[in-house]
Amino acid sequence: MSFIDLRLRHLYYSHMIFRTILIVLITSTISACGHLRAPNSQKPVVVEPAPQNTIEPSIELEDINTQQTPNGQPISDGPDLVQDSTPNNAIEDDLLERIRNGFAFPDFNSKHTKRYEKWNSQHPTYLKNLFERATPFLFYIVEEIEKRGLPTEIALLPAIESAYKPNAVSRSNAGGLWQFIPSTGKGFGLRQDWWYDGRRDVIASTNAALDYLEQLNTAFDGDWFNTLAAYNAGPGTLQRAIKANKRKRKGTNYQRLKLRKETVNYVPKLIALKNIVNNPQRYNVSLPKISNQPWFSVVNLPGQIDLHDFSAKANIELAVLQHLNAGFRRWASSPEGPHRLVVPNAKLDATNQALASIKSAPTINYQNHNIKRGDSLSSIARQYHVSISALKNVNRLSGSFIKEGRNLLIPIPVKTPVTTSAATLSSGTANYSQPAKPTRVHRVVAGDTLWSIAKRYQVKVAELVSWNQISNTHILSLNQILKVFPN
Repeated sequence: MSFIDLRLRHLYYSHMIFRTILIVLITSTISACGHLRAPNSQKPVVVEPAPQNTIEPSIELEDINTQQTPNGQPISDGPDLVQDSTPNNAIEDDLLERIRNGFAFPDFNSKHTKRYEKWNSQHPTYLKNLFERATPFLFYIVEEIEKRGLPTEIALLPAIESAYKPNAVSRSNAGGLWQFIPSTGKGFGLRQDWWYDGRRDVIASTNAALDYLEQLNTAFDGDWFNTLAAYNAGPGTLQRAIKANKRKRKGTNYQRLKLRKETVNYVPKLIALKNIVNNPQRYNVSLPKISNQPWFSVVNLPGQIDLHDFSAKANIELAVLQHLNAGFRRWASSPEGPHRLVVPNAKLDATNQALASIKSAPTINYQNHNIKRGDSLSSIARQYHVSISALKNVNRLSGSFIKEGRNLLIPIPVKTPVTTSAATLSSGTANYSQPAKPTRVHRVVAGDTLWSIAKRYQVKVAELVSWNQISNTHILSLNQILKVFPN
C-alpha cells in the first residue's frame, strides 16, 4: 500500500471518529435536558384572589418563594411581590373591597333575602344614592369596626336603619345613622337636649352602636343573627321569643323564632345588601368605588361657636357642615360640648384659618330664650343687653316678627352682666341681673301691683322681681321702694 493510500485511510478513520463523538455529545445533551419537558410539567404559578371567607393555602406562598426572577435570582420574600402587585394595590384603595374581605357572617338562606336582592338589583339608582350618602361616614365606621374585631357586615347596617342619613327619624322617634330610640341612646351615653342630640353625632353614635352590638352578641351567645334581631326588636322581645320556643322544644335560631314582620325582614335586608356588595357582577349591579382613605377629620373647638360664622370663614357649605355635624341642632354648637367639629379633609387648610380667627375673636356663649306672650325683639334685646341687629343676625330673621312658643338664640358675651344659666333659660324662666346704676326708684302707692308697675315703666314683671330680689308672689307694701331700669 502506497503512502498516499495510507494517508487517505487515516483521514477517513479520523472523520468517522469525529462524527461518532459529535453524535454522542448531541445525544447526551438531549438526555440531560429531558426533565425540562416532562409530560406533566407545571405551568407558571399564578396567584388567584382567595375566595371570600376562605383562607388561601400556605403551599401557594411556598411555591412563589421557590420561583426565580428573570436574572436567575430566587425570590425569597413573598410580601415584596404582593406590594408590587397592581391588583392588590387596587384592592387597598377600594373601601368596598376592604369591607368584603372582612365579611364573617355564616351562610343565610331565605326567600326574603332573594326578594330584597331582586329589588335592589332592579333599583340601581337607589344603590348609587345609598353609597354616595355613605361615603363621608363609611371609612370611619369600618375603622371602628375593625378595631374591635367585628364582622364588617355591620358597616352596612346603617343602610338598613337610616339609609346613611344622620338626621333620619323614625315613627317610633328613633334617630340618627344607627336609629337609637331616646331611652336606649341615653343608656349608652348619647346626650339629648335642646342644643345637641348624640344619636345624630356620627362619632358618638357609631361608638355607642358598636358597644350595644357587642353587648347583645355576648348576651345571645355569639349568634349574630339573633344579635341583629335584638338590635331591631329589643333584647327583651327576643329573649321572650327564645323562651317560648324552648317551652315548645323548638329551635332558638333567628329563623325559627316567632317575631313581628319588621324583625323577620330585618336580617334578610342586610344579607341581601351584603350579597350584592360581595358579588355585584352576579346581580348585574355596578357599585361606586369608594376611596379607602379618611373622608373627614375632627378638629377641636375653643368653645361654643356660631356654625354659620365658621362655615363662612372655613369656606365650607353650611349644608355640608350641618350634615357632618348633625348632632348640633341649632345655629351654634352646644355650650356643654362636645367641643369638636367634623370637617371634610379637602377643607382642612381653610378650617385651620377659621379656627385661628375664632380663637382671636371675643368669646360668645349662645343661650336659649323661649318666646312668651308680650315679648318683642326690643324687649328681649333689653333683657339680655344685646342689640336687635345681633338677635336678627344670629337667628337669621329678616324682619321683627317673632312667634310665641318659638325659641331664640341669644348671643351673650362672656363678660356679660347677665348671669342666666342655659338650664334656667331652657325651662322658660330667667334671673335678670342688675345694671350698675338704677335710673328710677318707684315708691309703692295704694293700688300698685307688680304688673301695673312693670306696664308703667315698660319692663317685664320678671325683671322687677329679679332687680329687687323678690318673688313674683310678693305682696307689695305702701311706700316700699322698688328699683327700676327702664329702657
